[in-house]
Amino acid sequence: MSSPRLRSSWSSGVPSDRHSQSAPPRLDDTEVTVKIALTSPREDRTERVPTLKVVAGPGRDMLGFWTLGADERLVVGRDEREAGVVLSDATVSKRHAALFTDDTGSVVVDDLDSTNGTSVNGVPITHPTPLHPGDNLEVGGVLLRLELLTADELNHLGRVARRLAEAGSDPLTRLRTRRFLEDELPDLVRKCRKSDLPVSCAFLDLDRFKAINDLYGHGVGDEVLARTSRILLGDVRDEDACVRLGGEEILLFLPGSSLAAAAGVADRLRRRIADHDWYRTAPDLHVTASLGVAEMRRDESIEEWIRRADQAMYRAKSTGRNRVCRAD
Repeated sequence: MSSPRLRSSWSSGVPSDRHSQSAPPRLDDTEVTVKIALTSPREDRTERVPTLKVVAGPGRDMLGFWTLGADERLVVGRDEREAGVVLSDATVSKRHAALFTDDTGSVVVDDLDSTNGTSVNGVPITHPTPLHPGDNLEVGGVLLRLELLTADELNHLGRVARRLAEAGSDPLTRLRTRRFLEDELPDLVRKCRKSDLPVSCAFLDLDRFKAINDLYGHGVGDEVLARTSRILLGDVRDEDACVRLGGEEILLFLPGSSLAAAAGVADRLRRRIADHDWYRTAPDLHVTASLGVAEMRRDESIEEWIRRADQAMYRAKSTGRNRVCRAD
């Protein structure tokens, strides 16, 4: 198998059909060639690329992804001079672990006498251990997963990485700013109406966010916002827009999605947020979100459309939180 380039990036993984999705990225231009042979069926080796993804960790690391080839040793660590997979989390040693192939061509991970240890599927390793597609690799406080991704999924990850690096995005979350509502949303609505396509929005608000700030401090609150944004960007389609209104309020615009489809997307995002490994951010931390969704009516103003989604979100909060409510 030819050796794909190993690319650091930021953010998500989505099949081309999308609104059924998965997730994944690091914001620098580092490229390292890494080759790892997998003991998977031939059709998977030819059609899918082995990819190491960050699925839980600090916002700066989360959704980082690196494609893997064959016959070369890959070091995971915090030292940019020595590691091919560079993770910023303080729990990661400078040279933490190494991935390589054994004589049979299987992927093996080995701890490099790290301070906080390396685990595979929750079991600490003390010697070289096989790593198969789908396995979880825990490096200090960062959780990675080895997956086989299609070219479409990798291309999506690359586009999300570029989106996260865009100028004009919110500095903390890397989501679009409120300027999107004036500069781009009217055109998006016009295109949907001209093509006779539905367009829906989801209004997301993190539950009890003030209590998180009060209990854990604003640093943890910022980390929660950064991680939440990457969960969202990792799951939505390229054409969907995620906008930070301010504080913990986020608007998602879903062109081509009916109310029912948007409610399905919103509920999937709600579950992704609730099920995330928040304990890696702070002990006993739990984060949930309430969402309201609204499909734009014919001849309805943008302001009224968003107001209805906002009202639905408040209904979700008043009826128990961690749920999705539809407008009207």
